[in-house]
Amino acid sequence: MLEVFVLLAVIALMFHIGSFLFSILALVALVFFIFPGVYAMLFGAPLTITSKRRFSAMLELGKFKKSDVVYDLGCGDGRVIHKISKEGVKKAIGYELSIPTFLVAIVRKWVVRGEEEIRFGNFWNQDYEKATVLICFLLPDSMKQFEKKIWPKLPKGARVLSNDAQMKNVKPEKELHKVYLYLKK
Repeated sequence: MLEVFVLLAVIALMFHIGSFLFSILALVALVFFIFPGVYAMLFGAPLTITSKRRFSAMLELGKFKKSDVVYDLGCGDGRVIHKISKEGVKKAIGYELSIPTFLVAIVRKWVVRGEEEIRFGNFWNQDYEKATVLICFLLPDSMKQFEKKIWPKLPKGARVLSNDAQMKNVKPEKELHKVYLYLKK
């Protein structure tokens, strides 16, 4: 979402400056700066702020323990993974592919002195063999991909908290305020 504002600002600046060389350099930089975020919005989910009600549901359903290794797939500005890290889990890691959003999450982590890890990267290509909890707020089509690509590789006992979207062929253990808890058996 931040990519759209950056794009509009750069286009306005290009017209204001009027330099052909600046315009070419700005367009090249935009492609590298904006493409990951557009990819993330199309094949994951756009940045969406989790409501307090749903976050409370995540805490209730997740029953986080000190031994948990938690991954937030597309952590956005890092609020959710930060709050979960404060629950005393062993490790809390958030992946974000949008460069502007990733930078916001890093600055936010630094300002609030968070213990969570914020990593730039495509969550589709990560190894979750040590995961005990995965948190996701994916679009329905992305949740289908999650069910095919990530779910089969999760270790036994892993929990998935899905905010809004459901897996088609896996029945949730519980649901609270459209947050679904799945348990890998």
